Amino acid sequence: MAPKGRLALTYITGAALSYIGTAIVPVAMSFAVLGTGHGASGLGFVLAAQTVPTIILLLLGGILGDRWPRRSIMISADFFRALAQAVLAGCLIYGRASLTLMIVVSALIGMGNAFFQPASGGFVTEIVAREQLGRTNGLLRTANALAMVIGPAIGGAVVVAVGPGWGIAFDAASYIASAICLLAIQLPAGAAPAARPKQSVVREMIEAVEAMRQTRWLWLIVAQYGFLNMLAIAPFKVIAPVLLSRTSAGAGAWGALLSGIGVGAVVGALACARCQPRRMLLGVEAAATMLSAPIFLLAMHAPFPLIVVGSIIFGVGAAMLSVLTITAIQRKIAPSVLSRTMAMVQLADMGLAPLGYILAGPAIGLLGAATGLALSGCCILASVAILCSQPEIRGFEHRTS
Repeated sequence: MAPKGRLALTYITGAALSYIGTAIVPVAMSFAVLGTGHGASGLGFVLAAQTVPTIILLLLGGILGDRWPRRSIMISADFFRALAQAVLAGCLIYGRASLTLMIVVSALIGMGNAFFQPASGGFVTEIVAREQLGRTNGLLRTANALAMVIGPAIGGAVVVAVGPGWGIAFDAASYIASAICLLAIQLPAGAAPAARPKQSVVREMIEAVEAMRQTRWLWLIVAQYGFLNMLAIAPFKVIAPVLLSRTSAGAGAWGALLSGIGVGAVVGALACARCQPRRMLLGVEAAATMLSAPIFLLAMHAPFPLIVVGSIIFGVGAAMLSVLTITAIQRKIAPSVLSRTMAMVQLADMGLAPLGYILAGPAIGLLGAATGLALSGCCILASVAILCSQPEIRGFEHRTS
């Protein structure tokens, strides 16, 4: 195996272990909150406590990821998150965890995520040959998708057998495993970007925004991400359970749909690891079209087995969209601004979603659940049609100079 191939395998191994730990947390944390006597409101505060710091600090994380060694940032973030989760796990195991502690620890995890994620997007380009970026991103997305399928099952078994504290402890251990794998990676000479003159945080952010502004295909894709999350994906996650709750299957039906999305994500990620389209951004738009499948099927009250098939198609599209977009950015954006660019893409991906969640409730009351879903599906198709009409999207090719 080539040296860079071994580095990629080490990194993917650590990432996979971390993904499994992360997938266990929602189950363990939910039962930890409920087990301390706090209901849905308490759980909502805990979940929000992780998301908000990530959104606030992502851009700073991107700046530091372009200024400092990315590997060092990632290792520090892993140990930081491991320590936070270890403290919470210990308190849960010994029955001394309060809601306040869980909120604080969730916020600390969100802070760690804000610094780890932008750095990781740039770090992959330092350990993987350019022609192998697509394959590596596909394998990382596959590991993530598999973790989302098996992680909750592991979490449920751990919570039932020994309690939620041990599920949180597993996550802490997974961060340590990720850090150990990163420590084992010795970067090839010249792999890391050259040191740059230090500027103010504001100036560095302006520099990244200017680089994105000059790359029209990128801000078109970023705008589409925010648009789809606010007007399509977030409403789907709210409206779909409402519609399914009116059926005899209820929560089980929603669980089946989520499982279908997970299965589809594995398929889509493996497909991208194997091969990628020459016109990569047209592939992104084809993948975006797949997201509308279960949305339209639910809106039309299609038979449930057909809706599950639609959810699998959704998963395939979501995985392909993610892998192709990340690979295109890594290949075309200068390493000196790569972490900041990744941060802005991630911010667009998640920043407008809360507004979509808020708007979904009034949309149900005003339009009805089925009509609201149909409009979400139309938003997806409209965005795809608009972007496919742009020459920068149609002309973007797989090969780079």
